[in-house]
Amino acid sequence: MIDFVRGQEDEYVNAAMQNSLEKQNSELKQANRKLSQSEKRIAETDKLFKRLYEDNVLGKISDERFRSLSEAYENEQEEQKKLVGELRMLIEAKEQKTADTKQFIGAVKKYTEITELTQKIIHEFIEKIAVHAPDKSSGHRTQVIEIYWRFNVAVTTTVADSRDYDKKRKAV
Repeated sequence: MIDFVRGQEDEYVNAAMQNSLEKQNSELKQANRKLSQSEKRIAETDKLFKRLYEDNVLGKISDERFRSLSEAYENEQEEQKKLVGELRMLIEAKEQKTADTKQFIGAVKKYTEITELTQKIIHEFIEKIAVHAPDKSSGHRTQVIEIYWRFNVAVTTTVADSRDYDKKRKAV
């Protein structure tokens, strides 16, 4: 993974982020624009509802019309509030993904050449390793191992198969 990142940093950034940085930034700008529009519309519907209430009190519109319009504005406002929440989560996730990838590349640049895999290096790059229960249903033992890289940049999965290992070496 380190060799790949060091040798092909631009391609790694695209692969890790599943988009180019330009597209990511464009999506962030678009989400921020939508967020601003939704927040503005929430404020507008508040003003419209107040005006509608005043018109109802002054007898300019009927009670039935007031109920109908106020319900429509309330529904729209609820939808806008839900959208605002979703957009905020999306923006936060995209900003975090960008920061995580840059931190990971920074950590890779610290280690120009690794001659020995130390505990410090492992902790710097790997969040956790999940070793799943062995499966013997095929007549030989296989075991899935997942490596979760720090900064949420990747998950590597491998399958250890007992046929790939020399049984004599295990006994020694």
